Amino acid sequence: MNMPLVNGLTEYISRNQLPFHIPGHKGGRLFPEFSSFSLAQMDLTEISGLDNLQSPEGIIREAQQLAAKVFQSDACFFVVNGSTSGIHAMMMAAFQSGDKVMIPRNCHKSVWGGLILSGAEPVFIQPEYDEKRCLYTHVSPERVEQAIHENPNAKGMLITNPDYYGLCPQLSEIQRILALHGMKLLVDEAHGPHLIFHPDLPPSAAQCNADLWVQSAHKTLPALTQAAYLHVGNHTNALDTHLMERVTQYHRLLQSTSPSYPIMASLDYARAYMEEQGEETLDKLLEYLVWTRKELRTLGIDTMESYSRPEVCQIDTTRLVLDISELGLTGFQGEEILRQAGIQVEMSDSHRLVLVCTVADRRVDFKNLVDACKHLSTHIGDREIKSRKLTISREIPRQMLSPKEAFAGKVEWISLKHAMGRICGGTPVGPYPPGIPKYYPGELITASGLEELLENQGQGAQLFGLSEEGKISVILE
Repeated sequence: MNMPLVNGLTEYISRNQLPFHIPGHKGGRLFPEFSSFSLAQMDLTEISGLDNLQSPEGIIREAQQLAAKVFQSDACFFVVNGSTSGIHAMMMAAFQSGDKVMIPRNCHKSVWGGLILSGAEPVFIQPEYDEKRCLYTHVSPERVEQAIHENPNAKGMLITNPDYYGLCPQLSEIQRILALHGMKLLVDEAHGPHLIFHPDLPPSAAQCNADLWVQSAHKTLPALTQAAYLHVGNHTNALDTHLMERVTQYHRLLQSTSPSYPIMASLDYARAYMEEQGEETLDKLLEYLVWTRKELRTLGIDTMESYSRPEVCQIDTTRLVLDISELGLTGFQGEEILRQAGIQVEMSDSHRLVLVCTVADRRVDFKNLVDACKHLSTHIGDREIKSRKLTISREIPRQMLSPKEAFAGKVEWISLKHAMGRICGGTPVGPYPPGIPKYYPGELITASGLEELLENQGQGAQLFGLSEEGKISVILE
């Protein structure tokens, strides 16, 4: 039989790569405790006794209530379409068409979908940029205050905690500033569902009094891919009595009417496992990582654990980030070297490797990782790589159309050299790294912006959002 996807999966599994990537269950290592039945046997439907995610009254409702208690929220909704649909639901519940919402420029692309679906209009804020590291971090509380001063009618803000590199913003201070102006705080906590289970980790969205937040259980907890939680804050109903009702409505609207029971069961399992063993297993993980970072430093690898910036509150130390630029290697080269040594990382950029570490990782896994990293320090790289700097403009382009208007508009595809003065349409466009759009749909394309894109491309960055022919989508005039 011709089964390219099946064959691709089985071929990858047969290579027996050590997974330092999502999903957090790491090949189901913790799932023997899940059930005496197979996941396929648990793939059922809304028959008598199994409840209904669209209107839970039985076991699903009970499982959600248990999750809300553990994650310190007023209500928890199981999400089976991934954090993306959870982010869409909370944005549609919190904002109406025409509402202004403050958003860091380096937000996840699912936020773009939330803007289109809700009709809200973005007030983009540039995150701080570490030129030495070639790394975008987070927006500072001062920039949030400035954005509020310039947009006093904004309804709230959506921010990420933590980011892919484990960096956390000054979330408590930002929440305090927003609350003073009666504005909501929404948090994309896709990479942080584990934070609340250990006192040495950064504070979670719940602990920072967020109004709404979404967590990808599958990223750092033992749960299946697409398993996510959508939370409503404990204090929120007193501020907005209708918010819970709207969250419920949009959750129903955006979730499948045939939800996966294995995914929902894994959400219940991940909550129970972390509630009972989370702090103990995170203790072990943090201990393994202290040893690992020490060993990697002896190999000349910068593990960034002492990274500090005013806009960064704390670092999630379960996230292992390796800056290998001093070795004369790009992260892309390092990823390939480790893959050949039997290690698959989560992602790479021009300077770094990002490894996702979870409670499913074992001591022997980190020993094998250190052994594999010896290949990095023995490769002779280009020592000039560490001095390469991408051109990053701090200018935010002029918004000519709302995201919803731009998405609905008719477009044409033209070459970059002819795009000056046109309005970006269809999809965000920018360089990777750093992966932040230079132009979002609806924004005016300028000569300086095009020059920046081409300069970054010339230095080895890839441009995302273009067609296979390298053309850009613009609104048809």
